[in-house]
Amino acid sequence: MASQVLTISSSHDVSLRMTVQSHGWVALEPWKWDEESGELSRTDLLGGPTTIMVTQGGPRTIDVRAEGDRNADMSAVEATVRRWLSLDWDPTDAIDAASAVDSDVADVIRQGGGRFLRGSNFYEDYLKTVCTVQINWAGTKRMAGRLVQEIGDGFVPTPVQVLDAGEAALRERASMGFRAKGIMVSTEKLLRDGLVDESGVGAEGLLTYEALMGLHGIGPYAASHLRVLLQDFSRVPVDSEITKFFRERHGIGPKEVEPFLERWGEYKFLGYRMSRRLGSG
Repeated sequence: MASQVLTISSSHDVSLRMTVQSHGWVALEPWKWDEESGELSRTDLLGGPTTIMVTQGGPRTIDVRAEGDRNADMSAVEATVRRWLSLDWDPTDAIDAASAVDSDVADVIRQGGGRFLRGSNFYEDYLKTVCTVQINWAGTKRMAGRLVQEIGDGFVPTPVQVLDAGEAALRERASMGFRAKGIMVSTEKLLRDGLVDESGVGAEGLLTYEALMGLHGIGPYAASHLRVLLQDFSRVPVDSEITKFFRERHGIGPKEVEPFLERWGEYKFLGYRMSRRLGSG
């Protein structure tokens, strides 16, 4: 078993724990999170099966260990971890926007908050976002797990694996139900239009809100959620949870959520998410 280590630096403070806790992705396969040790890990195919384990080093560093049957390409490991933790995100504008609205939120972003845990590539985030549409969280976890186990042979499936498996396998073996057709049609379009490559890496500059809305089965919620994971916080992915929160807390309906958050400018969702966690939303 080959074991390699590296330390990744960020230009800004980053909090591994806050990033892991940013939303529910860490509960979906193949992620593992050890709350006690503060270690995030998973196994990806990087030339071969490679288990990547990350822990907080210092305020601006992440310590990484990679283990596999052979030496991994550590530049690929670093790029993967940088994407997971949004390490290349510059929070300066978000801090400025938050400072004008809620200084507590600005302070948390300065301390490394505001990042969202992401998949190893865009296609993973696409598949998992589809798994959140019109279903409860237990169903989301079940579908995400079966995609990994039944379609990806223990790993998050690539676009090619999804297309090779076919709609029936997605519907039945992965329990995707009505979502299966949309995944097939959208995966073909993503590849045909050059929005992802065969491994699932996205052409992120081309994955605009409008392009995402053009995918079969992707509506405003899913498109907005995917844009959040591309570090665009200008829209709010309004789902049942957000609808319930704003109705109970502020007495407004889903169409009024974004106007209500207008004071956050281009950081509407980030402002909502962070202020809610702090109890000031």
